Amino acid sequence: MKLKIAVQMDHVSTVSIAGDTSFALSLEAQRRGHQLFHYTPDRLSLRDGKVFARIEEMQVRDEKGSHYSLGEQVRTDLSEMDVILLRQDPPFDMNYITTTHILERIHP
Repeated sequence: MKLKIAVQMDHVSTVSIAGDTSFALSLEAQRRGHQLFHYTPDRLSLRDGKVFARIEEMQVRDEKGSHYSLGEQVRTDLSEMDVILLRQDPPFDMNYITTTHILERIHP
């Protein structure tokens, strides 16, 4: 079964592919045939009780300097995703806590 997986993380362009677990998880999910989407925390929103993000379809490669490609950015209701991985780097601050509270609204 092909899953739609949204990965909330720091921008994929900043990832150091050697040892980054978010990148490793994305590579493995893609290898297994799942569809990946990427968004950063600042593109998350809540409107009328629904959680949206401006996401881009993402493809990853284990090639330094050419490790990703992104599709067009589209505003999407995150309840359409099968999996949401919250993989942003610390700090554990109010922005992070707010993000978790917003994401909790998807399936209350």
